[in-house]
Amino acid sequence: MKESNQPAIGARGNGAKYTIPLLVSAMVLALAGVLVYKLVWAKEPIPVLKQLDNFTLQNMNGDTFSFNDTAGKVKLVSFIFTHCPDVCPATTYLMADLQKDLKQEELFGEKVVFVTVAFDHERDTPEALQQYAGKYGADTSGWYFVRGGEKEIRQVADMFGVYIQKNKQGLYDHSMYTFLIDGENRLRKLHGMAADMDLEQLLADIKQLAGE
Repeated sequence: MKESNQPAIGARGNGAKYTIPLLVSAMVLALAGVLVYKLVWAKEPIPVLKQLDNFTLQNMNGDTFSFNDTAGKVKLVSFIFTHCPDVCPATTYLMADLQKDLKQEELFGEKVVFVTVAFDHERDTPEALQQYAGKYGADTSGWYFVRGGEKEIRQVADMFGVYIQKNKQGLYDHSMYTFLIDGENRLRKLHGMAADMDLEQLLADIKQLAGE
């Protein structure tokens, strides 16, 4: 009986039989990996809420502060008055903690700055702002404390949509928000103040904008 020199057809056929299912399985796993990445790791873009105009106020050294001078940097803007007994100091305390976190990330001052607008034009003097900043350990190389006259402050507050009203006790009722602004001076997100300020989420949002 003559021995055949033909290759074994069965062996070749089995290889083809299993190649296609393996390729399909690999593609399914790859697509699943992409989906898991998007769901777990990829972050949704933070929407643009409003384009903000430039404004000028007075810093705590008595010099002119221009909002445009912070262009290219992410900004966390807060509105406070230095005689506030509760929400304002609690918010400033948390921002001081956030300042430490941003320094560890090597973002503070270089890519991220804070702007605190003091709206009690009578008592929030440059000297009062200096004392207030020192009390909370603010690094004023990247944390600006600014003030102005009643009309100037009102214009800035209106642009941000901040409600400010002096009450019968001589204190102020005001909106409880801090404002996250991108490098193009666009309002991107509103965060809370005091107990409503989620530092972990705020840090994540700031890092996301700083990386855009």
